[in-house]
Amino acid sequence: MSKLRKALLIGSSFSAAPIFFALKEQGLHVSVCGKYPSDPCHQYADESYFVDYSNADELASIVEAENFDFLVPSCNDYSYMSGASVAEKFAFSGFDSFEIASQLHTKNKFRLVVEKLGLPAPAYKLLRKEQPLDVSELIFPLLVKPTDNFSGRGMTKVMAVENLPQAVETAFKESRSGDAIVLEQFVEGTLHSHSAFIQDGRIAIDFFVDEFCTVYPYQVNCSNHPSFLEENIRLKIREAMNKLVDTQSLADGLLHTQFICNGRDFWIIETMRRCPGDLYGSLVELSAGIDYANFFILPYLNQKLPPVSLNGSRYYGRHTISVAEPLVNFAFSATIPAKSVDIVSLKMSGEKLGCAPFDKLAIVFAEYESAEAMRNITPCLTDYINIRKHRAW
Repeated sequence: MSKLRKALLIGSSFSAAPIFFALKEQGLHVSVCGKYPSDPCHQYADESYFVDYSNADELASIVEAENFDFLVPSCNDYSYMSGASVAEKFAFSGFDSFEIASQLHTKNKFRLVVEKLGLPAPAYKLLRKEQPLDVSELIFPLLVKPTDNFSGRGMTKVMAVENLPQAVETAFKESRSGDAIVLEQFVEGTLHSHSAFIQDGRIAIDFFVDEFCTVYPYQVNCSNHPSFLEENIRLKIREAMNKLVDTQSLADGLLHTQFICNGRDFWIIETMRRCPGDLYGSLVELSAGIDYANFFILPYLNQKLPPVSLNGSRYYGRHTISVAEPLVNFAFSATIPAKSVDIVSLKMSGEKLGCAPFDKLAIVFAEYESAEAMRNITPCLTDYINIRKHRAW
């Protein structure tokens, strides 16, 4: 009788659940690590490890003791970076080297890579702790952001030089390392993402999504697939990403990128090798009819992508319900004018809901009747959600 193969999923949140189930569908024994025992994936797991996986040494000690066959990251930079460190030590498949992973997942290092390759990106300046604040080479407005955080945490748009010191202080405070921050020139345009699955050094299949930030200015809370991007922009993005893949010798797997476009030009904002969060992959699955989570895990299992035939897309929007001010949730309802609406609840009645970008109430998926409905409704999805803070109806 053959031995049951074992995988360790680095992450336990609701965003990691599709990855967990994709691993189970491969017939694997799936262990989960994450420090919060109440997280969803701990409830599903064959075995759980309640550790802070952002500490690569803690993760390495589990891997060394348990003899896993596969190591799989989930949906935040910490899971990928710790995974890359451990994968390099124990020769797990699917990860870039730790050096390359650091270049892609740290904002200041990624800016240097983009600059070296001549890829379009906003002008920027790196500022280290105690370094004099000089932005004479940049044009306002600026975005001030930590080099090592995600979901827009610690980011501020600054319109004038007198507001810079407070923004710089906020960015350093939210930075995990506290070592450096980025001052980036603000560019005007629409926000989009590009999920490309790399195989044999080239993009094998990809998906474009339109994105909107309507509650917290730097965290996506509404998105739709398919995208309304013009084909010429898609071709330019693919060319840029293939250049990045080739020059950096990236491993097979997902390369997910956010960019801003003004209809003619585009600017790369950030890129990552881990899975995007908030059930992003489920949006693509519902719309395009592909198994996004399975595509994501295959390189970590040392497997190739299956043959894919895309025969058009259904019109879908995704909405992460969040609030600008904290409250205690009693109930909520959705009145989205759509063909169908599915809701993944993340809070129970009576639970506290913190403000964006630190907390969320639910993820909503809406299927529209037409592309026009998708275009008109998706940016306004927040308007169709009613959150009741008490029992009075």
